[in-house]
Amino acid sequence: MTESKEKKKSIKKNKDKIKNVDFLEYKIITLGDSGVGKTSIIKRFYDNTFDDNSASTIGMNFVIKNLYFNKKEVRLKLMDTCGQEKYNSLTKSYLKNVDAVFFVFAFNDKDSFESINKWMEMFNENCKINEIPHMLIGNKCDLKGEINDSLIDEFIKTNNLEYIKTSAKDNINIKESFEQIGKNLYKKDRPINKQENKVIIKYTESNKRSCFLCTPG
Repeated sequence: MTESKEKKKSIKKNKDKIKNVDFLEYKIITLGDSGVGKTSIIKRFYDNTFDDNSASTIGMNFVIKNLYFNKKEVRLKLMDTCGQEKYNSLTKSYLKNVDAVFFVFAFNDKDSFESINKWMEMFNENCKINEIPHMLIGNKCDLKGEINDSLIDEFIKTNNLEYIKTSAKDNINIKESFEQIGKNLYKKDRPINKQENKVIIKYTESNKRSCFLCTPG
């Protein structure tokens, strides 16, 4: 099959996907060391709350956030993973079917930035990272940083990463980061339509919360 035929087949498949379901669901997973604020980022986006004393995640939790992208219902399944090494095997088991990934470090924790390579390698072992929307998040930008901006700039250029600074505590760029990766997913799936270059996002009043806790057996 020629490349053009494969492209046409892929476009048709995406068109059928859009037409034949009432909604689209995308699984977005967060990866990063324990304590970088993965849970706080998700909670801030999900219900606009922040808890300074939230406990570390054990295993994996998830919530579902409902939105509309150009009047198409989109369900973002936000998967919160544990950053502790002893749960890595559990984390790996959830990577194969995800649609997008956030790699998260904290500005006040240089080790967490240096660990991003490890998390990217883990992800690459289970997924083809170049085929999946991914973004680097520098969380806790409200705190004094331990990481030189030039190191971050070099890292994102070397790894061709989208990058955004966030603060779950001060609600800085939380919505923007999820909206951007959601748009990337939606544009990847939707049929090519020159009149639909702009993605308009609307939030729904009701969001289905589906949380669970996985612990090692």
